Amino acid sequence: MDGHSLLQDVAYAIMGATVLGIPAYIFRLPLVLAFLIAGIILGPSLGFGIIRSSESIQTLSEIGLVLLMFILGLEIDIRKLLRAGRAVLVNGVVQFVGCALLATVFFSLLGFLNRPGNYSLTYLAVATSLSSTLVVVKMLSDRMELDLLTSRITLGILVFQDLWAIVFLAIQPNLHNLQVLSVSLSLGKASVLIVTSWMLAKYLLPPIFRKIAKQPELVLVTAMGWCFGICGLANYLSLSLEMGALVAGVSIASFPYHLDIASKITSLRDFFITLFFVALGMQIPLPNWETVSLAGMIVVFVIGSRFLTVFPTLHFMHYGYRGSLIPAINLAQMSEFSLVVVAIGVELNHVPQSLLSACTLALVVTLLLSSFMIPSGYTIYRFLKPLLEKIGIRDHVMAAESKTNTANKSIVLFGFYREASSFLEEFVRRHSQSMIDQLLVVDYNPETLRALKARGVPCIYGDIGHPETLRNHPLDEAAVIISTIPDNQLKGTTNLKLLHALKLLAPKARIIVTADTLDKAREMYAKGADYVFVPRIVGAHFLVDILERVQGDRIEAVKQGAENFLSKWNETLP
Repeated sequence: MDGHSLLQDVAYAIMGATVLGIPAYIFRLPLVLAFLIAGIILGPSLGFGIIRSSESIQTLSEIGLVLLMFILGLEIDIRKLLRAGRAVLVNGVVQFVGCALLATVFFSLLGFLNRPGNYSLTYLAVATSLSSTLVVVKMLSDRMELDLLTSRITLGILVFQDLWAIVFLAIQPNLHNLQVLSVSLSLGKASVLIVTSWMLAKYLLPPIFRKIAKQPELVLVTAMGWCFGICGLANYLSLSLEMGALVAGVSIASFPYHLDIASKITSLRDFFITLFFVALGMQIPLPNWETVSLAGMIVVFVIGSRFLTVFPTLHFMHYGYRGSLIPAINLAQMSEFSLVVVAIGVELNHVPQSLLSACTLALVVTLLLSSFMIPSGYTIYRFLKPLLEKIGIRDHVMAAESKTNTANKSIVLFGFYREASSFLEEFVRRHSQSMIDQLLVVDYNPETLRALKARGVPCIYGDIGHPETLRNHPLDEAAVIISTIPDNQLKGTTNLKLLHALKLLAPKARIIVTADTLDKAREMYAKGADYVFVPRIVGAHFLVDILERVQGDRIEAVKQGAENFLSKWNETLP
């Protein structure tokens, strides 16, 4: 195809993605859906045939796929992953392996078996075990929830899924000959790729990046050269380019420049990955009943398998109803990388085109469902909680904390996050143990509760967004009740609702709540708050004081004092 036709088809693809992407953004739907639908409309199978052949943009879209894998690799810092905690490490293994085993049983009962030239069962097991990193991170980021316990567990599991994908990509080219020798050869080639990349990244790249660090354009070009160089090595070893890009990203993920590199490549990736999903949508044929029914079965399995693997594992590890259910809800969708895996399988003649069509339809449906389920995660948890209690599944955290003495506590701290952690440290420094014993912290995070107990701070499990938490814990003796959690971190309630409930349940207590805007602060004072904590105003007072102290030549003394202070400051939450 000549250059003019290529440019014309790319223009149609980008314009179609734009026209559908804007309303998708307005209605907060995943953009991947808009791009797939644009491809369907523009393509020859189900659309108007405006672009008659997806091959015209296929090569360019493959560049986006490589960049996508590279950026995913940049987000996988192995050292941080090893420090992620028991919940992430255990679930990172149990979720993928458990889902793959369940898929093998489920889809084999539906008649899918591996046969020579058709490995649909294996591809279904892998594709349905992966969740969408792009969609989940985007939605949690937009809702400012990335730092929550449930979000950290979710993101850790997603990173482990990427590692499992690397293992499958290493085996995939030899899937038709799964013998010990062929598998060992594939894993041996993958090991050569990984070790070579790691050695070069450890000894060769650091001095190069230090030399060119002051030239951002050169840093970007060097990173791109590194990515495509490792892709070339992967291709030479008969491994996929996608695996090469992932390994290239992982090998430099710990570099201090990785965030800058990722931010610069993201714009290029977004352009080319748009073409990839448009081209993928163009290839979707007119679905028949068999394809639609398989897509429906995939949707049911993906959602059900997350609850059957993630929830029991976290619940067994005593993360409570909320800490166990929310990650399962967050992960209840297929990944766009699932389509990548199946699309490669089609190219290798491992699976039929109909399987890719079914997976694409399932991806569309699960992403649509997730666009509603993730924002409604707390509501779903509230709905499922009484059902779990009725069938005899106990909340281990609540049961363990039920023996804690909650009577005669004069200061009650509802919710424990960063501001509360700093408050507690200052409170402990200023008061004796007898006064600390009069303090009670109520929070739903089991990791936080364990850390507080280790410090000798009285604490109990409780979801402050649930009315039962407020009613079941005696507040008659409380002299002061404090909420330092801003509204954007609270689920199922707000500081104003807490204020209203606490005025009824503890009429004698002094109530301190938190506001992130001045209008909310004024409203809560009007509703009877004894004090409204506005973090930005407190910070402004302190910064002005610091500014006055650093005038002249006193900056070094102020800096040294601050460093000494932080060296002795030992909060529960770092």
